[in-house]
Amino acid sequence: MINSLLVAASIKAVEEILDERGVPYEFEDSDAYRGYLKVWKESDEQDDILRKARPAIRRIASKEPYLFLKDGDPLVIRFNDNNRRIEDSFAEMLFERADVDWRIALSVKNDAKMTATMPVADRDSDAFMNQISVYNEIDDWGFRIFGNPCSIQYFEDMNEILERIDARDQETWRQRLKDDRFVYDNMITPMLRAMGREMPRICKGHPEAPQQLIDYFYRNIDYYYINPIEEVGVTRIGAVNSRRMLGRIPGNSNLYTPSVEFPTELLDVRFANGRYGELSRDTIQFTFDGGWSVCITILVEELPDGEKRFGLKVYLPVTPFGSYRDQVAWD
Repeated sequence: MINSLLVAASIKAVEEILDERGVPYEFEDSDAYRGYLKVWKESDEQDDILRKARPAIRRIASKEPYLFLKDGDPLVIRFNDNNRRIEDSFAEMLFERADVDWRIALSVKNDAKMTATMPVADRDSDAFMNQISVYNEIDDWGFRIFGNPCSIQYFEDMNEILERIDARDQETWRQRLKDDRFVYDNMITPMLRAMGREMPRICKGHPEAPQQLIDYFYRNIDYYYINPIEEVGVTRIGAVNSRRMLGRIPGNSNLYTPSVEFPTELLDVRFANGRYGELSRDTIQFTFDGGWSVCITILVEELPDGEKRFGLKVYLPVTPFGSYRDQVAWD
């Protein structure tokens, strides 16, 4: 979940640094940008949240000399939010110098995790209605992500689940969806098992699939993330630098920020552990080499008409081995 006030504080910290150094810059006007400014203006926690963001932003800036170039085009800072997502990145803040081919991103989320969504069903509406039980209504995520269709076995597994839960009577269907046990035990968990069986099939036939999976959600811009930890009074900083865009030194091939390689091999598929160590009913985890993991959660939303909508949330639960990690104290 995006912490809007922390994004706003990061904006203020970035402004401070650039103004101190006399760097020309501009914020791209957008609903997201105006929204963050509104949150900041209406907050009575400005001093507290700025002290959490400022040290981390300054530490990151110290590793990014391209931020401080004064020649050429102004630095452009753009924004994503939950409703408007720039195709090349999932992060909230994007820094760009098009004239020198330099772009990086900053993720400011409460959990510092990569998140994205995709539908379960390939339909005009991805609500599961009582008639969804045919192959062409099941999302072919293999083709959409990897360019390789899911197997016939996957569609048969999913269709079997949908036929088993099929209720032709609308009222019976609505009653079923009020039962969490039915929703998880008969729908969500079996669907995730089907996805868990399909991923090894895809990776076996297509060695590039692990990187393509990360690429689909990670997009094309390397990123830092910041995450304040209240209990110990520090802000943690991390980075994923697989495209070697972070920490570039002008005129030099070396980096200030460590880089990591994309994964090449699927190592394990299992249901993720919950908060208290129990096996999750709604989240499956794919583990790859290099310390990469991807978790997929099926979410349930109730629509105004009482129907249920199912979608997937995908996140990176940890940063890969060798990534930059740091923390800075608030005081």
